[in-house]
Amino acid sequence: TLIELLAVIVILAIIAVIATPTILGVIEKARKGSAESSALGYIDAVEKQIMINEVDTSSKSIKDRVYSIQELKELGVTVKGTEPSNGTIEIKNGEVKDYVLGIDKYVVEKGKATKVTNINKYENGTVIYFNPNSNSVCSKEEASINTSKSNGCMKWYAFNDEGASTVNLLLDHNTTNKVAWASSGSTDNGPQEVLAQLKNDTSSWNKSIKPRLIEESEIATITGITTWKEGGSYYYFHTKSTTPYEGDAGTNKYAWLIDNTVDCTKYGCNVADSSTLGYWTGTACSGNSGCAWGARGNGGLYDNPVFVPFDLGVRPVITVLKSKLR
Repeated sequence: TLIELLAVIVILAIIAVIATPTILGVIEKARKGSAESSALGYIDAVEKQIMINEVDTSSKSIKDRVYSIQELKELGVTVKGTEPSNGTIEIKNGEVKDYVLGIDKYVVEKGKATKVTNINKYENGTVIYFNPNSNSVCSKEEASINTSKSNGCMKWYAFNDEGASTVNLLLDHNTTNKVAWASSGSTDNGPQEVLAQLKNDTSSWNKSIKPRLIEESEIATITGITTWKEGGSYYYFHTKSTTPYEGDAGTNKYAWLIDNTVDCTKYGCNVADSSTLGYWTGTACSGNSGCAWGARGNGGLYDNPVFVPFDLGVRPVITVLKSKLR
């Protein structure tokens, strides 16, 4: 009868409600176990490749530093089964010290698998206090005590986080306030002067950290200028146009990009500095070998003569493991 049929349907629905979470839990557990097993297998493959390199001196050696998965593959690391799709591995004294590997939408860190969606994602401009010398997170109090421009606990801003196991950090001030991009007057050989100064300023930082300059394309991504090209016009961050913005301190949408520059508070930055107009990017102007792009305290991205040593300075960017920030 219809009543009996409805009773059967209700009973089946109740069974489904009870059984589904259990079944899904078993599947989830199996996926986590598989991810952990694959990751540990990859770790073992890395350490074996290190030993092989010790014997075979003709092959490229794996030295102590942080490697991406792609870099390790290029150095000959192979593993049977599922290979990590992304992530990083830190090598120290011939062994894997720390790792975050993404496998099948899981991140496996120190033997524990979690979904990629569970990784902290930092919004642009998120303040992070980090010590590049010790390669570790620190506190606001430590940063306020530290008076050095280039060492110890300092204030950084996260940017362009795509949900991976690492995050980009931009220092909130310059380590050197005035330096030429290339004193030769040409961009043909790249940012020689500013990179040399960057290397000098960060020489005491942890060797696994690779400081660099921010690129103009990264600033364009931060500010949402998706159609901007290297040969394009200057523009102001807040207005996304060639029209400047002036306002009270802290009112610029991208105040953190121009902090600690001359008179920047009238353009909406958080805090001003009296000794630098801005900082260099690592990007040369397209079609003009005499200029490169730089961020200025008036809230804009400008093309600047590369040989001018009294205009812009060095503001390092680093990319760190999110596991270091916990």
